[in-house]
Amino acid sequence: MATQASATGVVPYNSPLVRKGWVLQGMLQAASTSFWDGMTGTSADAVIYQKNDFAVGEGQNVIFQMDGNLSSEGHVDQEQAWGNSEQKRLFSSSLGVRRIRWSVDNGDKFDDKNVGDLSLAEHTDSRSKLTDLFIRNKDQFIFDAAQGSLNSEAPTHVIRPNGRAAVANLVAGDIASYAFMLTVEDVVKSGRGYTVGGSRRPLEPYKLMDGRKMFLWVIPSRVSRDLRSDSNFIAVAANADIRGADNKLIKGVIGTFGVFLVIEAQEFFGASSSRLIGKTKTEIAGLRKLDSSGHFTGEVGFGATATNIVADRSLILGKGAIQIAFGLMPDYKFKSSQDFDIKSESALEVWMNVQKTILSAEGEDYADAKVAGFDYGVVCVDTYNYTVA
Repeated sequence: MATQASATGVVPYNSPLVRKGWVLQGMLQAASTSFWDGMTGTSADAVIYQKNDFAVGEGQNVIFQMDGNLSSEGHVDQEQAWGNSEQKRLFSSSLGVRRIRWSVDNGDKFDDKNVGDLSLAEHTDSRSKLTDLFIRNKDQFIFDAAQGSLNSEAPTHVIRPNGRAAVANLVAGDIASYAFMLTVEDVVKSGRGYTVGGSRRPLEPYKLMDGRKMFLWVIPSRVSRDLRSDSNFIAVAANADIRGADNKLIKGVIGTFGVFLVIEAQEFFGASSSRLIGKTKTEIAGLRKLDSSGHFTGEVGFGATATNIVADRSLILGKGAIQIAFGLMPDYKFKSSQDFDIKSESALEVWMNVQKTILSAEGEDYADAKVAGFDYGVVCVDTYNYTVA
């Protein structure tokens, strides 16, 4: 005889599988609030390549692999093919999973209640707040990895107006314009002409749902303002295509211009105690500014030195730009105080990590259009914002 379902409607806290499923449900509900939601997928064809391996715990690695295309010359006439065949190319990277916990003080709301019941409004409220905090932090991990803040992994390739060698060399006229956008387009498509970093393999474009291959250009509000006030940009923007189901999935779309899908992102608000993952208080996730002393928004010392130049750092993203690794299933923890349970705290426990895609060649790399050893799908663009008084 089948077991009768419980008539109480109680969702048990003490069942790890039920509890972790309950957490995942809340995280999926919150995922739609993520800036990167429409750009994340489970293959290298997505801008954000997310790989889930629930068997991987803290300190273990998740492996990302990518195949390369063949590029050998042909065997002509009587030239021997056997034994001279090209080896298939394989590129990979690994990402060690870290355990990150976010916690909240519940106060004494659980007093005199069945704390083992996950259907309680207090548990649901704690889950909602913790998953919201998780989504904001995950978004910020991606912004920081792409901008070169996370783990101080500086971008390998940067474009600045008029070939300015460093942020300190930017002047008031070095701002975004339609003419500059055309220059950036040529550099990204050709792989040559970067201000920082030598010639490289051109970025692989991201394929939209309607089949178009585009690069995503993620910009802050100041860059958006400078573009919108440029007369040449205004003329082109009148015909910018922002229609289609593909763009509805991506937040902040301004329009398509040449090979770029231009997206405006919120600017970062919060504070960082270090550049390690999880060590930022993310109030609002978004793009950080960078000053000529090397400090990012939210770091101690940012904009503190007179005459420092402050730059906006925009992002140009192709496919496979960022990698996210998730290990063991996220969990929700609850603990009462030692003072006779007068108060309690809840925590969200996640095993994850984030990095820019920098591939290693398992065998031979290409002779000219190399794949390994640099930011595979990210290019940073620095433009002038202001000078510290």
